[in-house]
Amino acid sequence: MSRIRIVGGSITKTSKGATTIEVLDGHFISSAAKQNIWDGGEKGNTYHEYKAPEKKEVKEGVKEIERLTPLDFGSTNDKTGGLNNEGMVFGKTYQFRVKSYVKDAPKNKSDIKWLLKYHNLSENKWKEIPLPVKGDNVKITMNNEDLCGRFVNVRAYIKDHETEANLQVWKHNRFRWFDRMVINDEITERVDNFKPWLINQSGTSLCGMACIFYVFAKEQPQAYKKFAKELFRTGVATFNNYTVTPTIDILERQPFLPKKILNEGNFPWHWEWVGGNQIKVNMPLIDYVTMAGTRNTDNKKYKGGEEEFQAINWPPFMTSLSEILLGYKDVSSKGVYNPVKPLVFTTLDVENKINDINKQLSLGYKLILMIDSDLIDDRWDISSMDLHWVVLESPIVWNYIPGFFGAKKDEIDFKVYTWGTDPNGHKRYLKKKITSNHFMANYNGYIKVK
Repeated sequence: MSRIRIVGGSITKTSKGATTIEVLDGHFISSAAKQNIWDGGEKGNTYHEYKAPEKKEVKEGVKEIERLTPLDFGSTNDKTGGLNNEGMVFGKTYQFRVKSYVKDAPKNKSDIKWLLKYHNLSENKWKEIPLPVKGDNVKITMNNEDLCGRFVNVRAYIKDHETEANLQVWKHNRFRWFDRMVINDEITERVDNFKPWLINQSGTSLCGMACIFYVFAKEQPQAYKKFAKELFRTGVATFNNYTVTPTIDILERQPFLPKKILNEGNFPWHWEWVGGNQIKVNMPLIDYVTMAGTRNTDNKKYKGGEEEFQAINWPPFMTSLSEILLGYKDVSSKGVYNPVKPLVFTTLDVENKINDINKQLSLGYKLILMIDSDLIDDRWDISSMDLHWVVLESPIVWNYIPGFFGAKKDEIDFKVYTWGTDPNGHKRYLKKKITSNHFMANYNGYIKVK
């Protein structure tokens, strides 16, 4: 099907020969706000009943084929939470056979050829894949990622594959239990609605991945959109010099049970306040696809569940992704390897640390900070060390007034992205201004990229 859409402007069609416009099973309407002119030249205009073009009569060949291998379930992709959509699964072998012929069966069954036809999304055109198998009964392994998330036309023919037998079968997205419409909505929110901060690590230790993909979606939104959609559909995505290839542990995760019940024993979730009640909310689907998929690619021991230690994003991996995935040329770190804090420090030490951070921002660097999560929480405990990555989104402001027996005022404030929260919103982190002592005890260092 072809479509011409013009919003504003005009269209001019000039032809030296005959031009035919045919509308099958519909209407052709011509209207204009000022004039609607049909000029037939010397012979004027001719009006007559429309006759559809004659279809080519098929006199021989394969008439019908059937699938012998049962299909597998997956998401219905319609936001209903349905999980009973039947389709083929990547990597699985399916058997097909000829069910009937237009007239007589060929004497030599090897005259029967097979072909797959599908619409290629990235190139926006139909593609055909001739198969090496022949005969009236064949087995086809669905190992082409590009067919995922598409209807596949399985065709058997003797002379003309366009007019002989065709069987259309759905092939699931690689993340077959994830709803495609929900995925698309989440990507739209992050890119088209300019809310990359919605990216949420939920109940995992993927804070580093959250920072990487937040910067990705914010700074290169269209590339992020393409990468995320491709990874969801095919299970493989490449950007710059990094390819994400999650294992079956990630690809086969099932976020929900029937009737949209959260599959909390199998999928990451977190608590949220909704309508005055605290409820369990699943990790956003597209964030799981990108973040868990990327972490699993680097560390196969991380299987997308509650493996807290395996999910941790160590500094070398963070700097590596900043270079080979995000494509930054100037990447370095400072202080992230030394979480042991000095017990005694001066106001000059605080001032030097803050001035160094603010200087990097003024030079155009983007900063990913390694902190103890107590730095941005309401409570500060000194009994544990909860290392956490955040993206700094403002200079650090230190309002300090010294006094004789201590500071008259000691307030530090700044904005960061973390945990799916708008750094500029009213629920932002830092939750409240902190003291210099609080800052020094919980700040480790940074990775800077440009």
